[in-house]
Amino acid sequence: MNKETFTDSCAAYKFNENNFAVEDEAASLRYFEKQVLDSQKYWRRLGGRPDFSGKVVLEIGCGHGALCIDAAISGAQRVIGLDLIGNRIEFANRIVAERFPNIANRIEFHHLDINEMALEGKVDFVISKDTFEHIMNLDQVLLSVKRVLREGGLLITGFSPLYYSPFGDHGFHAIGNRLKLPWAHLILGDARVVAAYNRHHPGVKCHSMYDLGLNKFKRRDFLQAFEQAGFEIVSETVNAVQEASRLMPLFRLLNKVPGLEDYTTVNMYVVLCNT
Repeated sequence: MNKETFTDSCAAYKFNENNFAVEDEAASLRYFEKQVLDSQKYWRRLGGRPDFSGKVVLEIGCGHGALCIDAAISGAQRVIGLDLIGNRIEFANRIVAERFPNIANRIEFHHLDINEMALEGKVDFVISKDTFEHIMNLDQVLLSVKRVLREGGLLITGFSPLYYSPFGDHGFHAIGNRLKLPWAHLILGDARVVAAYNRHHPGVKCHSMYDLGLNKFKRRDFLQAFEQAGFEIVSETVNAVQEASRLMPLFRLLNKVPGLEDYTTVNMYVVLCNT
């Protein structure tokens, strides 16, 4: 595999949903059920769910729809879920129709990029869970978030794991194996991780970590992007410990050691205001 493959800027990368395996219904349902529980953990790590009563909420990277459903059940007037993978949107629409018909008129899912969404200044909250580490054109996406948010509206995001953290490749280096070693993806190198992914996904041919949906951003890259887009940080938690690995307190400690921040920043939970 050519080394230059891994030097391209992720900002120029064009998303290809065909790189991601289509899940069967049973797998999608298992994942959805897990995300219902994870949604509660997401809010706890952010200090609690906001008051969505009568508000317009938009989620970036809604996946199978669990967090959108949570927002609608919590009283949001309108909830809009966006995702770039079509089969996840199809599942989200099915699960709402089958299990949550009482909120079906207040929730909608679109196989769409936020950059294509026309809702200027009409959204009260933009939420996003475990998505920002996958967004390549983050600067452009943040400008679109500002465009759809009303003045004073909030962007609430929590994401994990960051690429340089112990399992920042989302375990792709060990796909198909039982043993996952911390930071192994950094030791093995991108080409070997991509090759492992390709071996276990017949018909998929990825060429870079970007094809796997990993933007490789560090904490400072995210903070710089937030600042440049004109957001004010209301709160930030790094390495949230609620329902996390028993090693997270150690990572929080090591995170303060010069030179180790990039390798020990596992998650970020950030609330930002559209000023």
